[in-house]
Amino acid sequence: MSARTADVIVVGAGSAGCVVAERLSREEDREVLVLEAGPDRWPTGYERDLRSLPIDRDSPIATHIVEDSGLAMVRGRALGGSSVVNGGYFLRAHADDLAGWSSGWTAERVAGAYDELDRPGGTMSASPFADDELSEATLAFENHWAKSYPVRPIESREVTVGVNRVVSNREGGLRRTAAEAYLRPALGRPGLTVRASAAVESLVMRDRRVVGVRVAGAEIEAGEVIVCAGTLGTAALLERSRVPALADLFASGVGLREHREVLVHYRPRVSASPRPLLQSVVHTDDGSEIRFYSDDLAKYIRSVPPRGPAVGVAAMVPAASGTVRFDRGAPLVHLGAPSVDVLDQLDRGVDRVRSMLADPAVADVVDPATVEVDPVVRTSQHAWGTLPMGTRTDPTGAVDGVPGLRVVDGSILPVDLHSGPHATIMMMACLIGDRLIGAVG
Repeated sequence: MSARTADVIVVGAGSAGCVVAERLSREEDREVLVLEAGPDRWPTGYERDLRSLPIDRDSPIATHIVEDSGLAMVRGRALGGSSVVNGGYFLRAHADDLAGWSSGWTAERVAGAYDELDRPGGTMSASPFADDELSEATLAFENHWAKSYPVRPIESREVTVGVNRVVSNREGGLRRTAAEAYLRPALGRPGLTVRASAAVESLVMRDRRVVGVRVAGAEIEAGEVIVCAGTLGTAALLERSRVPALADLFASGVGLREHREVLVHYRPRVSASPRPLLQSVVHTDDGSEIRFYSDDLAKYIRSVPPRGPAVGVAAMVPAASGTVRFDRGAPLVHLGAPSVDVLDQLDRGVDRVRSMLADPAVADVVDPATVEVDPVVRTSQHAWGTLPMGTRTDPTGAVDGVPGLRVVDGSILPVDLHSGPHATIMMMACLIGDRLIGAVG
């Protein structure tokens, strides 16, 4: 038995879901129900500390999806989603990344949404790391690359090819989560209800229209369902729901995009004090991102064996392809071997990093004799693009051929990005949320 209990159901209180819920609950006569699978509590100060990543296998606020080569795809499972557990990197995409998006995504509107998030006083309390927050090794890294690339002014938010100081969503030394920025301030609104520990089992359909969701065996009806469960979580929910219009997509495995990464390890001459994981990156002219990690990943993730600090080389544009299939509703990710183009790009980046670590100015703080390239091609934890805008969804996330259903998360990002996608997903949610005010439920 079921009854209409909401005008709109938002599935997932992650980075996009929190924004969408805040936007839609501004109208007091709209009933918005947010369903989050994670625990019914706010993250602790320890969990939000930028000097650690709370993503161990026993973490109550993270979920691990195993890629078939053994790599773990880790996602947040909490109020705030992956914004609770990531490294606090909040860089915009390059302007030309967004130039080919659907009509309505004008440069002016996109910039305004980014401004809401990351300008001084913005909702995500985003700020670039200052010089005095960086280690001696990170400053040497920046100085090396400044010889051949432009340096983005620290106060600028426009990310370009060159040396880019990381902008971080943070309050002091703590992550500023999407839930703190958008969901918590809206909790007093009469039409907004948030239910945590409420994993959605499937969508409910009648006559090929989505009319609600099923939670713990009970149906909850709504005028519209907006799925914001993250790229992998959303794909799993849609597969479990056997949506007829998407049958062809799931029959052969759902395509996705990912930023593949190689780590170049080294030994520092002097140990650094604890800092946020990533404070400076270089965007190269061939589409790579060079990441100077502050220390050994083992110091941030308890379950990771120590290997020493590392410089990451990530192939951003073009990104790598992968697929996600399903076993009884659980996602199985297959990234496979990157293409020749991606491998060539990674090899070029590794050669550049080797040259950097041999630079006398860098060798003062890094022992170049200890440089070791990890043979495993890893993942940046950025999977996106399973239901790209303009192909499977429209510019407001409406799924083609499925009335009553929208998707608003990384699933619908339509292009490869030179930066990590977190800030861009939230920007997208801001603009879609604005369009939906007065139009749904």
